[in-house]
Amino acid sequence: MLTDDLAEFEAAEYENRLSRLRTEMAAAGLDAVLINTDTNHRYFTGHWTHRWMHKFTSLFAILPLEHEPVLVVPPLETGMCELDCWVEDIRTYLPPIRVQAGVELLTETIKELGLENGQIGAEHGGVLWNRMPHNDFAKLKSNLPGLTFTDAARILWKTRYRKSTRELESMREAGRVVAFTIRRVVAALEPGVTTGELDRLARKEIKSHGAKPSFLGYAPHHDIEPFPATICVSINEEIVHGIPGSRVLQDGDLVSVDVGAVVDGFHGDSAVTEIVGNGTDEKRALRDTTRRALELGIEAATPGGRIGDISAAIEAHVEQSDYGLVIEYTGHGIGRRLHEPPSV
Repeated sequence: MLTDDLAEFEAAEYENRLSRLRTEMAAAGLDAVLINTDTNHRYFTGHWTHRWMHKFTSLFAILPLEHEPVLVVPPLETGMCELDCWVEDIRTYLPPIRVQAGVELLTETIKELGLENGQIGAEHGGVLWNRMPHNDFAKLKSNLPGLTFTDAARILWKTRYRKSTRELESMREAGRVVAFTIRRVVAALEPGVTTGELDRLARKEIKSHGAKPSFLGYAPHHDIEPFPATICVSINEEIVHGIPGSRVLQDGDLVSVDVGAVVDGFHGDSAVTEIVGNGTDEKRALRDTTRRALELGIEAATPGGRIGDISAAIEAHVEQSDYGLVIEYTGHGIGRRLHEPPSV
């Protein structure tokens, strides 16, 4: 059951996601989808846990076309699943060993659901990955010789592309937090300020709005131990995504500030380029071109339009201004992850 203090969304939200996935499953001829990566697990079940960071704890969700979903988790996750997950059939594999964890219980569950001779989709490609150890997956397949596994990446992404009203609320709030944070950081761009100080300012601003930083890189500062970086900071375009570090800003520096924030598991992400002080005519022109290209890209993102329209608008303006793009794509999808398909 879902509890008010731990559930991110109401049960109806998860039921809608599963319903849309089932429509895609039926069209693809799949009898079920096997989920074992953190983002899809959280998206379809509601359960989230720090154990994904361990890299060797296995958690599975079986999402059948015609039966209720089933979770297969280690003992320490059972209690939380009962509080933050809408799935009622929660099964615990014992003992909680690290080798072939859950394989036998998965085998039994698939047989019980009558899927041993069916076709199951798994996270095998499309910028997804099969988090299950290779040997464990091989054992599961050998246990079920009549079962066919196929890649479900396309239908999983297709289900996640279009956001619900409730999901959009979380994403808009994350976007607002990012906007507030960028304004605070840009206002602090003065000679003598360090990039580490900007990072800490962004962290404080994001947390003050009840959100969490998106980025997982590490920023080594001289005065503290390394900790997760809140922002990406690049100075004078030496790199695209810079770790904050402890560099000191100088008058005239051209600074790119990239900020990400998370609300209810959904991300907001944006970047701006600004100058410390006045800067040269060349740097002001580069900043203004970048800003206008962003505005044109946003204007091109309309219902009924194409992804390519966004990129075309940006590229045309950049080329007319006698500049070139730093990278070969100009934007990316966003949602449960900071970067998702489709790419612009």
